[in-house]
Amino acid sequence: HHPGTNDKAAMERTIELLRLVGVPFAERRVHQYPHEFSGGMRQRAMIAMAIANDPSILVADEPTTALDVTIQAQIVEVLKTAQRETHAAIVLITHDLGLIAELADRVVVMYAGRVVELGDVFTIFNEPRHPYTVGLLSSLARLDTDQERLMPIPGQPPSLITPPPGCAFHTRCLQSQGRARCRTEVPELRTFGEGGQHRSACHFAESVSFRMHAGLPR
Repeated sequence: HHPGTNDKAAMERTIELLRLVGVPFAERRVHQYPHEFSGGMRQRAMIAMAIANDPSILVADEPTTALDVTIQAQIVEVLKTAQRETHAAIVLITHDLGLIAELADRVVVMYAGRVVELGDVFTIFNEPRHPYTVGLLSSLARLDTDQERLMPIPGQPPSLITPPPGCAFHTRCLQSQGRARCRTEVPELRTFGEGGQHRSACHFAESVSFRMHAGLPR
């Protein structure tokens, strides 16, 4: 419909897209109903629909949710293929830090509706400068070091209807330590390092340490 082609050309394009995202026997499966596809195949079909008109931006909102690990890895490869074919930028919205590490170039960390940290993926994972980012990373199991236990983020997320004053994360923050500034003043998104690419919204970002918090050697 969108490119104004005839039915034959549209069917050929559909089969081409299904092949591109790895749907087997595309000529036959193009005539099937969604309930005849597995979860992973439905996800592939949705990606094919998203790239059908050669978009400049793809928004992938939790693209691997409810899929097992093997299928998740396949969907990651499909997204990479889609990006190569369309040259589109991908806006990836996810809680899966492994997926972010695999796909992202730049990362924006949000908490309670606000950006709390942003930077390139290497910097965010290795030198985070916001306590929430540190908490997310510390709650993951690591394979590169001995780890006696995971470090969960304490407390509960705040209500967005009646958010706490000051920094929204201060009630759960191990860095705050009850400081008045955290309780009363909303922190600005400040720049760190050279080039102005790494930014954090923490009053005490200079003293935030991922390795100390996670119990890793300095």
